[in-house]
Amino acid sequence: MTFDPGRVTLSLTIGDGVVRCVGVTCERPNVARLLRGKPAEQAVLLLPLIYSLCGKAQGIAARAALAAARGNAVEAHVDDEVQAEAAREHAWKLFVDWPRQFRLALDETFFVQSVRAPSSERSGLARLLMAHPLPAALAGALADTEIDQLLRGRIAGRAAALADWLMGRPQLLGTVTAMSPSAGVGIATAETARGTLKHRLSLDGDEVADYAVIAPTDVHFAPGGDVANWLQRLNGMSKANAEQQALHLALAFDPCVPWYCEFS
Repeated sequence: MTFDPGRVTLSLTIGDGVVRCVGVTCERPNVARLLRGKPAEQAVLLLPLIYSLCGKAQGIAARAALAAARGNAVEAHVDDEVQAEAAREHAWKLFVDWPRQFRLALDETFFVQSVRAPSSERSGLARLLMAHPLPAALAGALADTEIDQLLRGRIAGRAAALADWLMGRPQLLGTVTAMSPSAGVGIATAETARGTLKHRLSLDGDEVADYAVIAPTDVHFAPGGDVANWLQRLNGMSKANAEQQALHLALAFDPCVPWYCEFS
């Protein structure tokens, strides 16, 4: 079974050779329509298939929301699987995805080592990470625009979070919690690589009455959200400069679905 995860579109309108208008749209699956009326246990199993990129976090948040809806609140705790998945995302961005975007040499070997190393070897990898040239090379490939400074901060933040995970330091990453505001309703959150993931589940007996997923991408790329506000800085830029800055903006906020930049 396959699902359309949706897409993000950054829209730039060009007039007289410069950007005159900007916009962003974020299309996402209608989870309520897909899951309403299904047995709750079946719905929980479907969530990681609908949102496969952060499948561990999605599945664990779904189970926590269901537990809370059934009257079993989940106290805040760090889930090892959610945290490891988030660390993998950080490593992928730093050593594979972002270097590829900037035409830098990838380090797939370090990526694999950092996510597969046993706990006993992670502190040594953390020291190698802090001396690794790629994060600095990524930062050095950026200009001094506000958007590039934002991406530079994201690079540093991901490197720090990955180092903390490798060193076993306490951090928010991977924290899961769930509570019930009313009978038959469960709300769960999980701290992922991109930010806070939220699930809200309503039950009708043992079937899903309603379901909502609010992922970091849904928040960042919403009309009037963070990305929409940052896009305003592209007004007045040439098409070439705006296209580059739109790319960097998308990389900084890192949508969990395919994204496109459209010109009109």
